[in-house]
Amino acid sequence: MTKEDTNYLLDMLDKTHAEIRATIKGVDLETPVYEDGEWQIRDVIGHIAIWDREVVRSISAYKEGREYSIPNFDEDVYNDRAALEMRELTAEGVFNEWEQAREEFKTTIGELSAEQLPGELLYPWGDERGSIPQLVEYMCDHDEEHGIDLQSALKGAKLV
Repeated sequence: MTKEDTNYLLDMLDKTHAEIRATIKGVDLETPVYEDGEWQIRDVIGHIAIWDREVVRSISAYKEGREYSIPNFDEDVYNDRAALEMRELTAEGVFNEWEQAREEFKTTIGELSAEQLPGELLYPWGDERGSIPQLVEYMCDHDEEHGIDLQSALKGAKLV
């Protein structure tokens, strides 16, 4: 793969992150997102940050010739526990964590050699393998899905 391929992945990560940043600019991060009221905007961006960090762990392990996945992964349990952990931070702290996690994700991608970039690795959820570009696409799709949720919540739609 080429430097242009790396730049494309970095641009994708920047684009989806910037879209969410624009969506939440100037809004109360305590605004509920889903109908059940359990997750607020701060929880959604914290959730994205946590997943960015997990992806970095997988890619870093791959770079070192190892594999990483979340031990005993159960998606609902993991997401709920991670949301609770992020609630220990202030809203500003969660926002900063989200920004830092994305920068770390981009740095990790940018450090990959042309030979490493297309390589296959174990994804952090542990039951799937694929390429790094595919993993970046998954995470950008994840951003977009949550970005739509945030936009809907801020327009007053009831999400389930």
